[in-house]
Amino acid sequence: MRRLLIVVHPGSCCGSADMNCGEDAGASIRAALTEDLDDWSGGIAVIDGDLSSELRYRTYRGLGLALERALERAADAGLPATRIRGCSMEEFDQTRAAVALADKLSLADGDWAVELTGAWYELQGREGCVNSVVEALAAVGISATVQSSAATLDPEDVPSAETSISSAPCA
Repeated sequence: MRRLLIVVHPGSCCGSADMNCGEDAGASIRAALTEDLDDWSGGIAVIDGDLSSELRYRTYRGLGLALERALERAADAGLPATRIRGCSMEEFDQTRAAVALADKLSLADGDWAVELTGAWYELQGREGCVNSVVEALAAVGISATVQSSAATLDPEDVPSAETSISSAPCA
């Protein structure tokens, strides 16, 4: 089975995480996501939003480099390694980007295990961008699981452990 990780709005795990969760929790969110990216060995797709430019800032460069390394490893292995813009504040948002990725990579036709991470995931409220990508993929017949490194705003929203890493939710 081929594996694909979709990282939703990784830039929101930078300054937005610090602002919404506090600097310590923001750093924990980035550390969990960085570790998952460093361990990832499958294909990878990134849905970038407005805040992805923050991945180049010195403060958040570790996460940006982990994302670049994961994309490079996938490309070097001949696996999907792609980025697409899908900003929640624009008409072509993360849901449309997810459907475009599903079409481009023929996810519905293949033997894919799709996993998601990034910002934000809300199990209870179902309002997060990660949630909307899960729903958009389900609408086109693709099931996906959410990794525990997905950034959450509420301790009740931490996904069940896909890996041994747990994202630090905002309290």
